[in-house]
Formats: sequence, C-alpha cells, structure tokens
Amino acid sequence: MKQKFSIFSLALALSIFLLSCGSTSHTVDGVKLNGSYVLNNVTISGISGGSVTQTQAGNATATVTHNVKINSLIFDDAAPDCFKGSTWVLPHNGYGSYTINGDAECGPGSRSIVWSIRTDANKQKIFQLKVINGAKAKTVTTGYLLNVTNLSQNGFSLTEPITASDGSNGTVTFDFVRQ
Repeated sequence: MKQKFSIFSLALALSIFLLSCGSTSHTVDGVKLNGSYVLNNVTISGISGGSVTQTQAGNATATVTHNVKINSLIFDDAAPDCFKGSTWVLPHNGYGSYTINGDAECGPGSRSIVWSIRTDANKQKIFQLKVINGAKAKTVTTGYLLNVTNLSQNGFSLTEPITASDGSNGTVTFDFVRQ
C-alpha cells in the first residue's frame, strides 16, 4: 500500500510539474503562429503626413506647410521602411528573432526577442513582444502589445495604435507572410 501511494504521489508531482512547465500557446483561432515569416509591408494609417494652408498676410498670400511628426522608430529600433523585408523567426519556445536587411542607416542585423500570445479583456488576441538582445527577459522593462488581425495559414497582421506629435491618432499595421 505504501509503495502504491509513493508511485501515485510521484506521478501526481510529475504531472503537476509538466503542466506548470507547459509552453505558452502560440495559437490564435486554430492557427499556430510558430514559424518563419517575412514582414512584407508596414503601413501607417489615420495620420496625415502634412497639410498645406493658404495664409493671408496683408496684401500677400503665403503658403504654409504643416508637417505632422510620426515617431520614426518601430520597437525603438529602426524606421518603418527598414522593417520591410525583415525576416522573423517565431519558435514554439517563445525565444525568437528578427533580422533587418538594410543599409547602415537601418542598423542591419539580428535582434533577439521573446514573444507570446495572450487574450485581453475584450477577447482580442494580443501579440506580446520584448526585444531582449542578450538580456534576460525579466530584466527588460520595455515591451509591445499588438493586436493580431487578418489571420490565415499563410500569414497574419499586427496592428498598434500610435499618436502623432499633433495629437492625432493612427494605426501602424505590420503584414507578415509565412515562409
């Protein structure tokens, strides 16, 4: 009897250990996001890059251009155009990378990331991302939360709300194609 209880206790402890060490789900609506991708497009919508107005000053008319500044760095790393064509590796263990292929201005090279999928209070699937680059994930305090959209077996999109310097709101959309 004592041996059966010991075997049962050991099996129960092993089951609890395996369940607690289970990996985070990287599945959204039945589609596993694990894999390799190319980020083929980055678009910014809802924010105008600038506008032109006519101003009357006395008898003369002047053309004044108003520019709206959009935060030019994506993930505090590089400009949106630098991410076009970047390759992303999203493995099952959540420790992945992205590689920027560009000129020196883009800072080409590979960056280490930690990623996962979670569900927010509105049942929206959220892609969590931390750029760790050799640091331990728990010591990196900056992370990004992006909405998962346009999901298919061939790829997906991530969207993130942004605010321009003039206070207008827009969205950055990242379109990924599975490799």
